[in-house]
Amino acid sequence: MTCCLCPNRVSADSPEFWNKPLFETKNFAVVPSLGSLVQGWVMVVPKAHVVCAGALSDSLANEMQRLTTEISAIVTRSFGEVCVFEHGPSSWRKSTGCSVDHAHLHIVPVDFNLAAAALSFMPENSSWVAGDWRSCRNAYLQGADYLYIEQPVGFGRIATHAEFASQVFRKAIAQRLGIIGEFSWRDFPKFEVAASTIRAWSQCATNSLLP
Repeated sequence: MTCCLCPNRVSADSPEFWNKPLFETKNFAVVPSLGSLVQGWVMVVPKAHVVCAGALSDSLANEMQRLTTEISAIVTRSFGEVCVFEHGPSSWRKSTGCSVDHAHLHIVPVDFNLAAAALSFMPENSSWVAGDWRSCRNAYLQGADYLYIEQPVGFGRIATHAEFASQVFRKAIAQRLGIIGEFSWRDFPKFEVAASTIRAWSQCATNSLLP
């Protein structure tokens, strides 16, 4: 099956408007997220086909961090404070990966403690500990699924477990918004929200640090 986030799908020539990059570098693309529950929700996607951010090389991980910081600043200017998160499967076809076996980081405007809200959808014996992208690498190398979050950006926490359910962070956001039944990006793609993010992007990217 064709990967929905590889460059043959995520490109300026894509017939799918949500897969046309808002911004891209040699190694990464920034696209709106299908299933966006709030306007301004974007994803940073590596062009290399890897299962999670923890599987990236050191040089790509460093580039990803710089780009994520810059994109987060752009989104914050128009939509408010953001969090960064990833559902990090250790291998293909794991529920943690939310049925997308290609790494992607979410940058989402939220005004509540998402890590705390997510606990309701995590196994009882899982918990958050301080971490960074090196922690994601260690989890991946050890064959451990992980959830990673930065809120505020730059303040990272990670949880590892063998039995994370799918779309944990999406469920937590949907519950907080009072639309828990609409958490699934596949069942509720919310094309109109992605389109509104695209329309707002040129304005929110004005005077940014991006070339």
